[in-house]
Amino acid sequence: MKFRLVIFILFVLFGGCMQRSHYTPADAEEIKINNYLQAVVDRQQIPGLTVAATRNDSVVYVGAFGFRNIETKEPMKATYDFHWASVSKTFVATSIVQLVEKGKIKLDEKLIFYLPYFKQKDDDYKLITIRQMLNHTSGIGDVEDYEWDRPQNDDGAPERFVRSLENDKMLFNPGTDWSYSNTAYEILGVLITTVSGMPFESYVKENILTPLGMTNSSFIYPEIPDSLRVSGNLWAGKPIVSKIYPYNKIHAPSSTLNSNVLEMTHYAMANLHRGKYKDVQILNDSSYNLLWTNSVNMKDKPAVGVSWFLDEHRGLKTMNHGGADTGFRSFLLLVPEKNISVMVACNYELCRTHDIAHAVLDLLLGEEPEEVKRQIGFSFAEVLIKDGPEAARNFYKTTKADSVQHKYFLWQEDDAALTYPGYLFLDQKMFNEALEVFKFNVETNPNSGWAHGHLGVAYARIGNKDLAKENLRKAIVIIPKEEYFREELNKLDEKKK
Repeated sequence: MKFRLVIFILFVLFGGCMQRSHYTPADAEEIKINNYLQAVVDRQQIPGLTVAATRNDSVVYVGAFGFRNIETKEPMKATYDFHWASVSKTFVATSIVQLVEKGKIKLDEKLIFYLPYFKQKDDDYKLITIRQMLNHTSGIGDVEDYEWDRPQNDDGAPERFVRSLENDKMLFNPGTDWSYSNTAYEILGVLITTVSGMPFESYVKENILTPLGMTNSSFIYPEIPDSLRVSGNLWAGKPIVSKIYPYNKIHAPSSTLNSNVLEMTHYAMANLHRGKYKDVQILNDSSYNLLWTNSVNMKDKPAVGVSWFLDEHRGLKTMNHGGADTGFRSFLLLVPEKNISVMVACNYELCRTHDIAHAVLDLLLGEEPEEVKRQIGFSFAEVLIKDGPEAARNFYKTTKADSVQHKYFLWQEDDAALTYPGYLFLDQKMFNEALEVFKFNVETNPNSGWAHGHLGVAYARIGNKDLAKENLRKAIVIIPKEEYFREELNKLDEKKK
């Protein structure tokens, strides 16, 4: 009787511990990924993060960290919809290739064959092909202002945008160089509308989202229920909720996919299975020879198939696309050789989703992941706000000399490390803080044109025209081809007149 009682007490006291002996390798993998991601979220003060991964025909990991909204402190869920930004472009590519399969589009046909009203200032626009637009070799420039704060959401907005490009200059002759172009994808959205007879968003919903069971995903933000929406976050010395949500019908093709990581696993598995998801086939198997074969082949330029970026990781071929817009970052990573996919959605503009996705991939491969590093300039700027310029300088120098601390930060070239936080301070009209960052940048990098140029801009914002001009002129001497600093100097000269 006493023996049975002892056994019972031990079971009650240590039953939880005894259960651990029944952990499967999958449980251990999930715990390891969870622990790794939680450490990244805590160390980098990420407001909200969701991650999912698939292997073969199964979702093998789902995680949600932080908050849906940092003001309400509502916990994040994997079912919440994020703005996926440029990951949207892979859906444009899928749509185009579907229409290629139906004989409605030819990739090497000229754009003006389908949209005869399209024009640019240079006559070479007549030579632009659909393939060149998909792989960013068209020579079409990029969007300068997305007008998220003043969207045009009527049905005629996309075509109006395309027609408004007639006075734009091309960057280069089609097919002779590479430059990422969101504008090209807005035009491709209008092409899809013209050829299919359906609005771009409706075409994608009917031919990709609905067949894949992505019922809570949409390129039309107003269709997303309030209960699934996530707030984006900017950086202003700390995370702050963005007052603007990035939605504008003009930019739907390049940017406005709203989805969650769970539904994105459907899309990922469809691509890994070369168009097939469960009993649905959204593309022919042979189309992936087109999508995933490099079509750029230019020295020092990225390898791109049809929209997808083609890379390698630990000797494995990968297909991927990232996204970055106001308050949001995302990344979709496919590894066909291992039948693995990883998708990351974050509601913070500083989130390094590319690095997080590859770290999760490493854990799925049984490898030790690299540290997801933070740009040193942001930590410098945060110390500056909290403790002042001298403390920030000491932090920077001490951290750089400390081998343990050094590994947690991304340094790049020092002028680049300090430029981005200073620029975001300018964006938030925190001019004095920007000035201190850029002053230290010049101290650290006295021969950098970028450092002098941005310091000049900061001086201009606080009204010190003499020091603004002095630094802008130094920048122009060092990097004479950079027009931005020349334009800033011209503005100061015009004000004097």
